Amino acid sequence: MNDDSRLLQPDRFLKIQEFLSTRHTVKVAELSRVLNVSENTIRRDLVALEEAGICFRTKGGAGLLQSSVSGATFSRRLSQNRGVKSALARASIALVQSGDTVIIGSGTTAYEIAVKLCEMEHITVITSSLEAAQILTGLPELTLILSGGIVHGPSRSMTGSPAENFFDTVNADILFLSVKGVSIEKGLTDHTIVEASVKQRMIDCAKRVVLISDSGKLGQTALGHVCDLSAVDTLITDDAADPAFLDLLRKRGIGIIQVSSKE
Repeated sequence: MNDDSRLLQPDRFLKIQEFLSTRHTVKVAELSRVLNVSENTIRRDLVALEEAGICFRTKGGAGLLQSSVSGATFSRRLSQNRGVKSALARASIALVQSGDTVIIGSGTTAYEIAVKLCEMEHITVITSSLEAAQILTGLPELTLILSGGIVHGPSRSMTGSPAENFFDTVNADILFLSVKGVSIEKGLTDHTIVEASVKQRMIDCAKRVVLISDSGKLGQTALGHVCDLSAVDTLITDDAADPAFLDLLRKRGIGIIQVSSKE
């Protein structure tokens, strides 16, 4: 096998979940061939995914658990514009220093940030995302804290008063925040009120708020109000963003970092 073409474990997990979401069953031999790793590696991956409640193992393969359909939906969303999300994540972790306490919220871009944070040492990561926690669990040079709460299936995140109350008890150097819509008039909005409420508490406990948003969300509005634009310190977006919209954000004191939309 060509080692250069092998996927890292987080990427293998994503690919396996994508296969499960479309076919509902997978075979070890086929996954080994497609992902260019040994069958023993695939078996270990399936054990981990079974323990995470994503699948159940069968003779020679695995099947999709009905309870993991939301996770499969998450995987499909993650595969959309993944190059841009990865570039946004790389720009994000460039802002993190050794010793920092970092909050990452829910969503597919937060997942990408978690993958990139695996490369860092001597940081503390606080998250409400089950997907991000799965990626970061067990890294020896990183302290992981998962908020409590009620699991919101579509976003694979912790919500409700337990999660909100948790973020009242912590302080962080930087928050990487993703939302559904960014509007000059309405500020930051999210697709559910319960997730918006948790993100409000995250903002309150962070010294610096970094909004991570692809250009397609700029100018959009969703159901739940998260915060006004005045709460945001920095926006990281792609180079397809409307320059006039970015100028309006700059006039409100928001720093702008752009990445290539072609990555």
